[in-house]
Amino acid sequence: MDIDLILAKMPLEDKARLICGRSPFSVGGMEVCGMDIPVLYMQDGGTGINYEQLFQDRQNGEADGFSAEEAFRVIRLFFHAEELTDHEKLLREKISQRLDEIKGSIKSDPGCYPPGILLGATWNPEIVCKTGNALGMEAMAYNVGVLLGTPNCNLLRDPRNGRFFEGYSEDPCLAKTLSPQMCKGVEETGVASNAKHFACNNLEINRVGLDEKIPERALEELYLPAFKECAEITSTFMSAYVSINGTKCTENKWLLTDVLRDSWGFDGMVVTDWGACTGKAGDSLAAGNDLFMPGPWDSKDIVLAVKDGRVSEGRLDEACKRILKLIDKHAGVKIPEDLTDEEYVNKGREAAYEGAVEGIVMLINKDNALPLKEGSSVVFFGSGHGRFRDSGTGSAQVITGRTTLLPEELGKIPGFTDISFDDYEAFRNGATAIVTETQDSSEGSDRQDLELSEETRTILDNLLADRGKGKICLILNTPGPVVLGKYKDAADGLFAVFYPGMEGGRAMADILTGKACPSGHLPVTFPEREEDIPSYLCYPDSFSCVYGEGIYTGYRGYQKRMIKPMFPFGYGLSYTSFKIEGMTSEVSNGKVCNTVTVKNTGSLSGKVTLQIYSRKVCADVPHPENELRAFGKYALEAGETKTVSIVFNIDELRYYDADHKAFLLEEGAYEIRCGFDCEDLPVSSVIRVEDGSPELKCGISWPCGKIAQHPELEEALKKDVEASGDDYGLYLSDCIYMPFKPVCDIYPGSSRYEVFLAACRDFRHK
Repeated sequence: MDIDLILAKMPLEDKARLICGRSPFSVGGMEVCGMDIPVLYMQDGGTGINYEQLFQDRQNGEADGFSAEEAFRVIRLFFHAEELTDHEKLLREKISQRLDEIKGSIKSDPGCYPPGILLGATWNPEIVCKTGNALGMEAMAYNVGVLLGTPNCNLLRDPRNGRFFEGYSEDPCLAKTLSPQMCKGVEETGVASNAKHFACNNLEINRVGLDEKIPERALEELYLPAFKECAEITSTFMSAYVSINGTKCTENKWLLTDVLRDSWGFDGMVVTDWGACTGKAGDSLAAGNDLFMPGPWDSKDIVLAVKDGRVSEGRLDEACKRILKLIDKHAGVKIPEDLTDEEYVNKGREAAYEGAVEGIVMLINKDNALPLKEGSSVVFFGSGHGRFRDSGTGSAQVITGRTTLLPEELGKIPGFTDISFDDYEAFRNGATAIVTETQDSSEGSDRQDLELSEETRTILDNLLADRGKGKICLILNTPGPVVLGKYKDAADGLFAVFYPGMEGGRAMADILTGKACPSGHLPVTFPEREEDIPSYLCYPDSFSCVYGEGIYTGYRGYQKRMIKPMFPFGYGLSYTSFKIEGMTSEVSNGKVCNTVTVKNTGSLSGKVTLQIYSRKVCADVPHPENELRAFGKYALEAGETKTVSIVFNIDELRYYDADHKAFLLEEGAYEIRCGFDCEDLPVSSVIRVEDGSPELKCGISWPCGKIAQHPELEEALKKDVEASGDDYGLYLSDCIYMPFKPVCDIYPGSSRYEVFLAACRDFRHK
């Protein structure tokens, strides 16, 4: 496709029409002066293909003669035809034929993969990349060229968020390490990935119109880093519904142009979230959006904006060119001809299983109640009877017939066929009760609370009333943290599976029986009480949300306020045990190299995740008690010892200074800690930063209030001031009324204060 020629011949109205989409999930499909622009299909797919969107976008009269309710039921119950009416089955047959035309040689159902939170719990970049590969393969099977929400980069700030399960972590280091691997995995298949929602779509309540008041430091340190890392890899960004500090993301030139393009160098396409442009499209185009969805969007204001000078035609051409380049590269993407249906199924199954088996987190294993011993009796309790919810609802919803069921998978393993349901007598006689707490969560609304459901509480109460010899294993099939209260102590085994995808049942069966050793670690904190959440008092009551916790999101907030959580960030148990036997840290060539020796002290092989945190010693500005800087996941055989190197860039120690509009590095000592979660850090070492940022160096740029905290500096300053004939009273007055005022602003000639400058040099080298 000759993009330059098309742009040269394309009338203004056609340019505006191009950037306003073709259908709810496609762009292009136009003819310009005899030249064809192909159709590029987009689809939500962070956990797999969304059938509802697919059919909505590509139906070709199949739904004629059927009500909207019937179409809705057919899609939702597509793989449960027995629940459909005879009339609805006719529509299902039409849709099946349509899908067969799209999929070609691929005959199997779509796959459902673990969402961000479970992938975050793997702490394994390779698995995230592999999942991206599988999602790209799914997209190719349905001729989808842009896979939306791969990844959802938004930080997991508040577990009440209805889309909490889509993000990777409450920590920016973990999120920014894993998120770009999803982009990489998808892009390797020839499908375009999509980083969303840019930026700070951290709640669902009033999301269209919600204005978030976010401190600049928190925005830069916590909420933007994952997006920044993705900007180097992904082909597309999606601008968010919300406003940040009074400006809609879709109209935020600072965000979409100054930061994303000018600072980060992103040259791909920016698409609005579906319906996120609530103002004038011309203003949104001027700010940096390229494509307006869902199509066909009203293009009148684009034309008007060019004509009245609100946006240049050059900016419109820029947007068109990015869209055309995307279409040229990704339209008509198809599954490789040599990929058989069997290979398609196996590749997807393997990726989904690895994500689930490494992401499932064991939180309690009282008296080594697990793994189950061969020949054990198992009783499933609850309406779900061990059937997991594979995915959340909304954009991340996946409808598939490839789900694995825990009871069935458990029964396939030799020695574990004694399985029953709701049998309290078997439990009293020694069977292990498996209780699954399943909760739905969706975009568009937030969770009302973090409590266990009434059904689960009733079951647990009944089990506890007469438990006999039985053990209780509680499985949390939830979008995020759950408050357990008294039931925490009642559980002999506790697992967080979150939404595990289509292979969750098989992965959980393998972990319960010891075929697989649990190795997941929490990417978020589990609170004892909902009120302990750092953002608890900052939940919006209308269309304004103040991020009052600032930089103290997640574990940073718990540790700063000295509130003990139920389970800390990074926590996860194993069937084996590990011990860190030594650690050293060295600074060289702008890197902090941490050498750690770890031993598997148990009798089973397993994987250990080593987590590196830093703490500034004697900090001049507020910092969290611990900040994750790097991590590594390693496999060790029983009794094996490994010495590993975990490296991070010294720039990771910088903090964002809102006054200087820059990331600054403090001089001095930093304690580097290594362990198994943010609270279990058994070894540490100390490094020194000798040459920090000039803006922070002890000297005439320091505020007078800070000088007053160090008598030796104050005495040296006094000598120079009096020797120079300056008024020392100015300093004393400013220490009281303007302690933030730098010495150089009080005394313009202070650059010649030799005694004071010498004292500052001595102070820096202490």
